[in-house]
Amino acid sequence: MRFDHKPRWATTTGYVAALMSGTIMGLTWVIQSHLLGLEVIGPAELNWLNIVGVALIIWPVAILRAKGRIVPEGTPVKWLVLFACTAACIFYFRNVGVGLCGATTAALVNRVELVLIFVLTYLVLKQRVAPWGWIGAALLVAGVFRVAGLGAENLEFNAVGIGALVLAAMGIASNALIIKTHFGKVANELVILFSATIQTALYSLIVPIFVGMDGVLAVLRDPRMLGLAALGAVCIAGNLFTYYYAMKRAPMWIVRILALTGPPVAMLADHFILGSPVTVAGVQGLVAVMIGATVVILSARGDNGGQQAIPAADENA
Repeated sequence: MRFDHKPRWATTTGYVAALMSGTIMGLTWVIQSHLLGLEVIGPAELNWLNIVGVALIIWPVAILRAKGRIVPEGTPVKWLVLFACTAACIFYFRNVGVGLCGATTAALVNRVELVLIFVLTYLVLKQRVAPWGWIGAALLVAGVFRVAGLGAENLEFNAVGIGALVLAAMGIASNALIIKTHFGKVANELVILFSATIQTALYSLIVPIFVGMDGVLAVLRDPRMLGLAALGAVCIAGNLFTYYYAMKRAPMWIVRILALTGPPVAMLADHFILGSPVTVAGVQGLVAVMIGATVVILSARGDNGGQQAIPAADENA
C-alpha cells in the first residue's frame, strides 16, 4: 500500500468536508428525533425509509456520472459489499445497544470507536498523531459528553447491550479503514450506491417480516411525515458525500473526531427549530467542541498525515 503526502489545499478541503458532515448529521438527528417522537414509526422502519430515499437519490446520480459502465472494471466489489453489510450491522447493533442500555450509556460506549481509530491510524496507516491532536481530541470528546449531559447517574450497564455497542463501534472503525485503504479510486457515489442498494434489500426483508408495515404505511399516508422522512434521506445522502470526500483527503482520525461536531449542532438545531431550551452545560460543551475542533485541525498543519494518494482522474470523486 503506497501512501503519499497530499497538497495543503486538498487536506484543508477535507477538514471543511468533515465539519460539514458533522453539521449535516446533527441536523439529521433533529429530523429523526422529531419523527420518532411522534410515536408512529420505529427506528428500523425509519432507517428503511431513509435508506430507500438515499437509493432513489443516488441511482440517478450514479447513472449520470457513469462513464460507460456504472461499475467500472477494477472496482473492488467485494469490499463494497462488505462495507455495505457492515453499515447495516452498525445500525442494528447500535439500536440494540441503545434499547438495552439507554442513549447516555450508548454515547459513552460508542466512543470506543475513537480508540480503535487511533490504533488503526498507528498500526495500519502508519500515521503520527501530534500531542496537540490528542489534547484537541480529548477536549472535543469532553465537549460532546457535556452537551449530552453525560453523568454517572444516567449510565445503565447491560452486558448484551454494551457488547452490541462495542460491535457497532468496531464496525464504524473498520469501515473507516476500508474507505481509507480500498476506496481511494472509487467514486463516492458508487460507494453510496452499493451501500444504499444492499441495505435497502436487507431492510426490505427484515422490516416487513420482523417489524411490520404499520408505521411505514402511516408515514406514507401523512404528507408532513413523508416530507420529513424525505428530508432525512437528503441529509443522509449529503452527509455520506461529505464524509467520504473528507476521508479521502484528510487523516482518518481527524475526520472521525470532527464528525463528533454533530451533537452540538443538533442541540442548536433543537433550540432554533424546535424551541428546546439551551442549558449552561450545553453552552459549555459547545465551546469545548469548537476549541477542540480548532486544536485538532491546527495540530495537523505542516503534516497532512501521509495520506493515500488519489490519482488525478479521481480528484472529483
